[in-house]
Amino acid sequence: QAAAGSCGIIPTIKQTTAAGHAIQLATHYASQGTPVRLYAVGGDGTLNELFNGAWRFPNAEVAAIPCGSGNDFVRSFGTPAHFLDIPAAITGHAVPIDLMETDSGIGVSITSVGLDADVAYSIPKYRHIPLLGGSMAYNIAIVERLLKPLGKHVRITLDGQQHDGAYLIAAVCNGRYYGGGFFAAPIAQLTDGLLDIVLVSKINRLLIANIIGKYKKGIHLQNGQLTGHFQRVMRYTRAKSVEIQPLDKPDIVLNIDGECAPAPRLFAQVLPLAGRFVLPRGLAPTGVLSLA
Repeated sequence: QAAAGSCGIIPTIKQTTAAGHAIQLATHYASQGTPVRLYAVGGDGTLNELFNGAWRFPNAEVAAIPCGSGNDFVRSFGTPAHFLDIPAAITGHAVPIDLMETDSGIGVSITSVGLDADVAYSIPKYRHIPLLGGSMAYNIAIVERLLKPLGKHVRITLDGQQHDGAYLIAAVCNGRYYGGGFFAAPIAQLTDGLLDIVLVSKINRLLIANIIGKYKKGIHLQNGQLTGHFQRVMRYTRAKSVEIQPLDKPDIVLNIDGECAPAPRLFAQVLPLAGRFVLPRGLAPTGVLSLA
């Protein structure tokens, strides 16, 4: 509040009390018709809720003060530290960005199914156990998942083209990062009207650590092309719409911007330039193509 006051602004501050509350607040303020800028003070889940409430209203802009556990979406533009400069955030400017429409609402950064989503879904049950917070909960969730059958037999439809296969991970990317810093889509652009799709084939357990480690660093792509052994175990493509249906189980765990829940399928289609996102003053829009 003091930082906003130094910029000559008196903000309205609201604290969310439950899941979905930020959607209600964003809808309330955006629907009034006057220009409004909504700041998500939290993580990717809070930012996602503000976009869900505000994206239909052209008078509304969404900004981020990233202080959550992942803060992945802002990494498409810079580091979380850039967005923690409050005066720069307040005096920044909004740029149009693509969003994703899914069965579960609007997605902002990445939606996925597979090993990554299964692990994320399991983490909360360990965080409530004494001495098992943070990275310990994450590591235990990975071990638990690796003890179970790996890979999912799915039907994937990309812009109407259908094929079946067994995959360890399937990520549909609007932004570049997810999962607390996984650089899944290094060449994704937030204004190209396309979704970047990363498909990791079912592989044996001995290869997983090596593949996932390099996948996290983003070195599976160089100059827009899959490198080395990734050409054999990964597919990287683009589409406007994606549907992934499980063929061997009735439900899959679906991750949307870090929030995970069972679902009958993953569906996402791009909403070109449907959102307005605020970049801090002086930050070059590296995740956005020039619109000139």
